Amino acid sequence: MNKGYYIYQIHSKVDEMSKFIDLEKLVKGEKNSLEQIRSYFKVNHWAYKLFHSRDGFMHFRVSKNGCFTDEDVYHQPDAIAEYIKDGDLVLELGCGQGSNIMYLAKGFPDSRFVGVDLIPLKKDKMPQNVTIYEQDYSSIPQLADNSVDVCYAVETIVHNTDKEKIYREVQRVLKPGGVMIIYDYALAQSFDTYDPKIQMAITLTSKGGSAAMLESLEELNTHYTNCGLEIEKITDYTMETLPDLKHLQRSANWTMKHPWLWKLQYALMPEQFVTNHILGWLGYDACKAGIGYYKEWVLRKP
Repeated sequence: MNKGYYIYQIHSKVDEMSKFIDLEKLVKGEKNSLEQIRSYFKVNHWAYKLFHSRDGFMHFRVSKNGCFTDEDVYHQPDAIAEYIKDGDLVLELGCGQGSNIMYLAKGFPDSRFVGVDLIPLKKDKMPQNVTIYEQDYSSIPQLADNSVDVCYAVETIVHNTDKEKIYREVQRVLKPGGVMIIYDYALAQSFDTYDPKIQMAITLTSKGGSAAMLESLEELNTHYTNCGLEIEKITDYTMETLPDLKHLQRSANWTMKHPWLWKLQYALMPEQFVTNHILGWLGYDACKAGIGYYKEWVLRKP
């Protein structure tokens, strides 16, 4: 099916939702303050466990063979591991429930790992080479200038409005020649180039993930270079995430086909859960329509 079919699907879904939900009311107001991001992850913690990973991985699977498997969740940490050497200081921005940092720390017992996140990490057995700071990662005064060998961020910087503040801090703490690996989402074009229904779908998707408004690939690349980081490599994994997105869409379809159930959910469940459900319903179509990308960036500090 061509991209036009999926654009039509998004238009139809926005029209359908607008029959029983005030979409303008749903998306208005602040959506990604620090407190709202905390609340989003607290509300959706069980949903991530159910639909993403019981082991606490909170990112999309990258399925190289086109089929959804549990092992695909290791693609991102395994790719990051290729940049880590024994003795390195490694920084994770947005370490979440700690699955990535714990996995990597066990694989590199002679390296030190620092994780920063807004939500307290609850793990019974923390490796001795891991330190966690519960705070906003746009400022990490605990780390000295030019001290970090590898920094990575998996589907977290999208939550932030002032991305350049974060990248300036990354540029400060990285050693010369140090690497930053990012997995995140991007629009194919700037937001204002899309028609109103696609804009509403993008806004709902942003709201659903407690994210800042999604930016284009060009806009994101400009943030990196503005902050003194060089783009070494960009890899598109959009197609490889489609099995996971299709899995989430199937989960959302049943509710969406029963408007009475949707209305009940909207009335009884926290807003962060409802909008996250919408994200699952729209995400697959948006990627198939060529509106959204899932990218890996490898950046270097000169």
